[in-house]
Amino acid sequence: MSEAPGAGKAFVLFSAGPAQRFIASARTVRDLWTGSFLLAWLTRHAMEPILQHPACGPEAFVLPDMSRDPLPLNGTGTPRAGRSAVSVRVACLPNRFLAEVPETEADTLAQQCRKSFQDAWQEIAEAVRQRLSEEIRSTPLEADWQESVARLWQEQIDSFFDDQDVRAVVVRWSDFPKELMQELLGSTGPTDGPQEDRLWTDRMQLAFRLLAAQKAVRKVTSYQPEPNPLGMYAPKCTLLGTYEQLGPAELSKSAPFWQKFAERVRVRGIRLRRGERLCAPSLVKRFAWPAYLQDKLREIGQELDENSLELRFEDTATVAAAEWLAEEPALDPWEIRRKDNDWNGQWIHWNRPDQDKEEPCSEKIWKAIWPVIRQKRELYGGAPSYYAILMIDGDRMGQFLNARAGRKHPQNVSQILACFALDQAETIVQNHKGTLIYSGGDDLLALLPTSQVLGCAFKVRQVFTRLWDSNTFPSLLPTLSAGIAIVHYKEDLRFALEQARLAEKRAKDSGRDILCITLCRRSGEHQTALCPWEFVETVQGWVQAFLPKVEGAKKIPGASDRWAYHLYQELPTLEGLPLAMQADPSAQQMAQGRGLSVEDLALEAIQAELRRQMNRAEEATRKRLFGPNFQQAGDQLAQQFASYRQQMKDRNYPVGQLLRHFLTLCQMASFLARRREE
Repeated sequence: MSEAPGAGKAFVLFSAGPAQRFIASARTVRDLWTGSFLLAWLTRHAMEPILQHPACGPEAFVLPDMSRDPLPLNGTGTPRAGRSAVSVRVACLPNRFLAEVPETEADTLAQQCRKSFQDAWQEIAEAVRQRLSEEIRSTPLEADWQESVARLWQEQIDSFFDDQDVRAVVVRWSDFPKELMQELLGSTGPTDGPQEDRLWTDRMQLAFRLLAAQKAVRKVTSYQPEPNPLGMYAPKCTLLGTYEQLGPAELSKSAPFWQKFAERVRVRGIRLRRGERLCAPSLVKRFAWPAYLQDKLREIGQELDENSLELRFEDTATVAAAEWLAEEPALDPWEIRRKDNDWNGQWIHWNRPDQDKEEPCSEKIWKAIWPVIRQKRELYGGAPSYYAILMIDGDRMGQFLNARAGRKHPQNVSQILACFALDQAETIVQNHKGTLIYSGGDDLLALLPTSQVLGCAFKVRQVFTRLWDSNTFPSLLPTLSAGIAIVHYKEDLRFALEQARLAEKRAKDSGRDILCITLCRRSGEHQTALCPWEFVETVQGWVQAFLPKVEGAKKIPGASDRWAYHLYQELPTLEGLPLAMQADPSAQQMAQGRGLSVEDLALEAIQAELRRQMNRAEEATRKRLFGPNFQQAGDQLAQQFASYRQQMKDRNYPVGQLLRHFLTLCQMASFLARRREE
């Protein structure tokens, strides 16, 4: 950043929302990705006034690191090293940024950033509106479409990212001298480094606090839709329930309108699904890629391969069965799509090509895939029907940024986060046969096969941790909390995302730096368990033991989970042992005589039952679980529980609750291996 010596400076902190609502209102994987990418695209436009300002440029940005522009808008930026054509699919910019700018330009730049964001949103929305109007022109849909668009379109687009959602906080350094900062923040800031560095960090902290205060003010929407000529309001959008769907307001006309819309409107292969009735923001999200972004990325010189241009994302059924499909080239979705321009992951669960009469499988494709599907079912069993959503987020990153005084510390943090987002995250997820939706540095969202998700989560955490140089950050290692939701491919994607978000929240609420797994069975039974990062490899070992193997034409079953089922059945009794012993004088006397606490005595009883049940298991099961040491299987299972308890010791869970989490993880491991309900 070039600036005259002694010139005044200011922080501009920009934030755009509503991020979660915009991204999570998705029915398909493509919708989910588009929401993330659109927000990154719009945020990148918001950066442009600062990037192009002669006194600023990429070095003005404190967060994120823009020395390697992940999304150059003019084709002249510095892209990521070794960027592949498909990498543009990774939405790798967070929805906020912090820049250090000249004080005299700060207010103007903040306004320009907001305007640039809004202008980009309006440009995309208008491109989508025009394209859809072209598709509908001279059809029976045109009159109802034009009438509703005239009433609702612009009102909905303007209100979606309004002034309360797109914010820019300005902190002029001259307005906040040392004495005022001490009065405002007290002694909460860093104590190391020169005074100017400490003051720099205090002002940065103030900017984030001011933004948080603005966000805490409850939003009062200015959206006031117009009724139709009969005074009627249309039903709500099926994705964004705060907005009315376009088309006729009358219920009797709405369903036929949207049915015909789904049948007739195709924009480069992208369409609506049955039952969808959308508002303007949802339509923009669905059609932004084919109507605008695809051509725009070509225009600015981005290298895109055919698959990227077509924006092909696997459906959740295909994600669930990624490993099952990879074992047979004849079932390669990309190859089938290349030859026949069609693929639906649900086909692998069908028994006839017209199982869905409204969207059947073509006879040509069915004749090619059905013999292979039938053979694989006989050999491996049915295709996996459950997949996993992995959601990871950094812990207390704000505190971590403020831990050291001066600009150098957050710059180093920003560079490491960019390195992970641009160079590591996509490869890790792809190596585990998953689909990366978003990686912003310290947060990640991905869809994976169930048997791969634990390995992926563990690898993400491992690589993320290694990136922090202990010489640069002594005693300062950021941690990650993660949530995993295991869901059936037929579940509503919005429900699945919410379960992953709740799992991540529970990990945060349980002391952070931990993994929380939620299993949502199609039958309605849900289970949740906490898994310390150090224990993930143990659970992975269980998963591998439960997985069946095929050697030649012979199928070797995985380990039986009957022992885990029996233990889980006994859980109410085992869980209540500590309280029962606490109320039993003889148990108290026994514990006292041995110099133990009552909980330690209960732990011994629990471990004895773990040994008993495991030692009763079939020899084949014990061998799959513990290998050459299978004769001591009971002792090893008891030791695994002791290790789990040790790793959870700082979280203050009683031994009964820890046993519940431990046995739930045992059952989950079996389910992750089977990947379907039997």
